[in-house]
Amino acid sequence: MSSDIELKAFSTFVVGDVLTIVIEKEFDFGNLHQDWAHFILARHAGPFKGVILDLSKCGRVSSTFYAGLMQLHFSYNTSGDNPLKLLQPDPRMLTNLKILHLEKYFVIEG
Repeated sequence: MSSDIELKAFSTFVVGDVLTIVIEKEFDFGNLHQDWAHFILARHAGPFKGVILDLSKCGRVSSTFYAGLMQLHFSYNTSGDNPLKLLQPDPRMLTNLKILHLEKYFVIEG
């Protein structure tokens, strides 16, 4: 029997001038994470007053995630005045951000 379950890496929605990106728990399955940031940038060019990445559903991620995270940072925060907000990241993700010296680029909540 085959399964008809469609895996989803992320979802996005815009309310007013704030873009929210929800990273799903299936993010690192197979090739779901390939070019994720590019897809978001192509679909939601902005500008936005705020960008929130809801990380409450995902745990460990690959290095591709961090590359995409920085791509979003440089695209959505060109002035440096509106850092991306990371909502409820996994403790392992926080550790990786610190090791990579990337935590200074984001506002971390939860």
